[in-house]
Amino acid sequence: MTTASSAWQSAHLIRPPISPPMALPSRDDEHVAVPERCGTCGQPIGYWAIDRLTGLLDRWGWDTYAPRTLRDAHEQRQPLALLLLDLDHFKDINDRYGHVAGDMVLHAVAEVLREACRENDVLGRYGGHGGDEFLVLLPMTNRDRALSVASRVLDGVRALRISVPDVDRGVRTTLTGLSVSIGVALYVPARGMEPVLTDLVLEADAALLVAKREGRDTVRIGRRR
Repeated sequence: MTTASSAWQSAHLIRPPISPPMALPSRDDEHVAVPERCGTCGQPIGYWAIDRLTGLLDRWGWDTYAPRTLRDAHEQRQPLALLLLDLDHFKDINDRYGHVAGDMVLHAVAEVLREACRENDVLGRYGGHGGDEFLVLLPMTNRDRALSVASRVLDGVRALRISVPDVDRGVRTTLTGLSVSIGVALYVPARGMEPVLTDLVLEADAALLVAKREGRDTVRIGRRR
């Protein structure tokens, strides 16, 4: 399982943080000011939030970098795409093999996303603890490239072979036949139209529902809202 520190070293998907995580002073450093902490979560201001299981951005990191990336696309008049991915039948894996197996699947899918994306793409785990959805924000990306990335992700997940513990039988088994469904939202620059990230997520979510209804293991593009 990936830890936060190893994820930071191996992540190839995000820009450097605005500032490095702040080290707390020791008891001997009487003249060192204690860093200001967030009143909501208690973490030092500027804390770089990474999901400990997958090594992708957690909700804090996503809320920091995704809006900034979208704003840059608008200001530079560049296209952008958002992918929303959902693991098909993930609950069945947890129910049949246990949550350790489910965690291993989530970690493996995160690795597929890293392989399919560029260093400046923004990847996050969606839905909080236990969530089986992922968000991928692709700057400088038009419709064709978004579909190309989605296709690589579909193929990568299909090819996964994951050795997991079978808690019911007390042995290990190899999971195959995994798949994801993907919804895509596209942003095309238009003068005077400020993009809203929530609107893109809603558009991608609607497309994801269509992909689910039409058999899963596929990608669908949303309609402009």
